[in-house]
Amino acid sequence: MKFFTYCFFLLANLIIANDKGMDLFNSGNYKEAAEYYSSILKERSEDNAASFSLGASQYHMEDNVSALKSFEQALSSKDRMLQSKAFYNIARILQDQNELDKSLSLYKKSLELNPNDIDSKINYELLKRMINQQDSQNQQNDQNQEGSEEQQNDQNQEGSEEQQNDQNQEGSEEQQNDQNQEGSEEQQNDQNQEGSEERQQKSSKSQMEEALEPEKSDQIRQAEAILNAIKGQEKINQKNKILKSKSFKLDKDW
Repeated sequence: MKFFTYCFFLLANLIIANDKGMDLFNSGNYKEAAEYYSSILKERSEDNAASFSLGASQYHMEDNVSALKSFEQALSSKDRMLQSKAFYNIARILQDQNELDKSLSLYKKSLELNPNDIDSKINYELLKRMINQQDSQNQQNDQNQEGSEEQQNDQNQEGSEEQQNDQNQEGSEEQQNDQNQEGSEEQQNDQNQEGSEERQQKSSKSQMEEALEPEKSDQIRQAEAILNAIKGQEKINQKNKILKSKSFKLDKDW
């Protein structure tokens, strides 16, 4: 704000001696000063000095939109000093609006028109340094963000792979357990079936033996009877043989 006041005073002293608008501006009556310069422009619409002073008054009234228009109109002046100050003031407003690149280019134009302007030099260098720092910070933030995203992606991928491996392992274990259980059940069933078949065969054999037992007993009794009969007949035959032998000997002795 000091710069605007300084420029306004410089412009007033150069162009308008004993300017009523300058008195109003210096006393802080910016609205009345703006009205005064507006009345001048109604009579002399191409008065670039009045446009510049109107812009300074509007800036202090915080009407930056109107101030920019007034300063831009002042740029049509053929006075290089006035153009330099107008570029400077436009650059200041754009800097306040955070349009830093545009502001820097306008400070540069102000210096080209007036290389000895200390205010333009200082603001140009400060703003240039600020932009470089912001660019560097933005680049660092981008790198950090990329690194963070890559790290997050790696962690997500690792987590996904671990989860997949765990699921695969669980599935494999469940499948193996199912297979083992099925194999065990099949083996048990086979053993049970074999045992059942063996028991069934034994039971059938036992039943058959029991069924054949009466027949077998009859056969044995018959065989025993025949055997006994044979033995009895052999005894009779042997006895008869002995008797015959004895009778033969007696007959011979006589």
